[in-house]
Amino acid sequence: MTQRTIVSALALTVLSSAQTSTLGVSPPVARPCGPANASDSVVCVHRYASVLPYHFFRENSYNGTGIRFDQTSVPNDTSFGLIGNANFLVFDEERASELLGTNPTYELEFNVSMAVHEAPVYVPSQNKLYLSQLAPPTGYLPQLAVDLNQDPPTLSEYLSDPPVYAPNGGTSPNGLIYWGASGGDNSIGGMEQRVGIRTLDPATNKTTTLLNNYFGYYFNTIDDLFVDPVDGSVWFTDPDYSWFNRLTDTAPQLRSAS
Repeated sequence: MTQRTIVSALALTVLSSAQTSTLGVSPPVARPCGPANASDSVVCVHRYASVLPYHFFRENSYNGTGIRFDQTSVPNDTSFGLIGNANFLVFDEERASELLGTNPTYELEFNVSMAVHEAPVYVPSQNKLYLSQLAPPTGYLPQLAVDLNQDPPTLSEYLSDPPVYAPNGGTSPNGLIYWGASGGDNSIGGMEQRVGIRTLDPATNKTTTLLNNYFGYYFNTIDDLFVDPVDGSVWFTDPDYSWFNRLTDTAPQLRSAS
């Protein structure tokens, strides 16, 4: 075998290997990681499955079929199938082991509608969880609060002063709750309210408008808030959900931003 033949064979081997693997993948993507009594019901997902081996594929959900993430086809890593059968997914194994302990259990606390899915914010000083309803006909107002001081915890409607319309992203870095108010028009509860950032002081129940325009333009849908713990800067996305979900009477004036 000539030197050229050997080099060519090595090149083909490297190319073949590159085609069947993906740089950054650390298999397996998923693996059982719970205590012995949990069997395969607790599954750890490596790096949020941020890098999958090719060729993966997920059908789009825009036609109303609602294809779940666990229905993604990942033929080159069969461990991905564990995600669909798990009762509990772990994305941060180090912290999860501290929280779950050696004998984790779970139980149903409340039956809520599909409208309850946004802006969960835990306030340590009150030991309460605030969350919102984001679907008609009962959604948008009021919000909900879970009182963890009660045994068992209680769920009740919550309305701030003034109320915050359709918060869909929240955080609480310094005792205040920062909410992205995702909708608005000129007659919400007898007052005008627009898409913006609102803060709530849980101790007084008072809300304040922190931001409601970009140099005179209405925002589209403020979401995904993050408050920098060092300088207090507020980072957020501004997609166009509100107009298409009829949460606002104003068509998008700004390009979607994330």
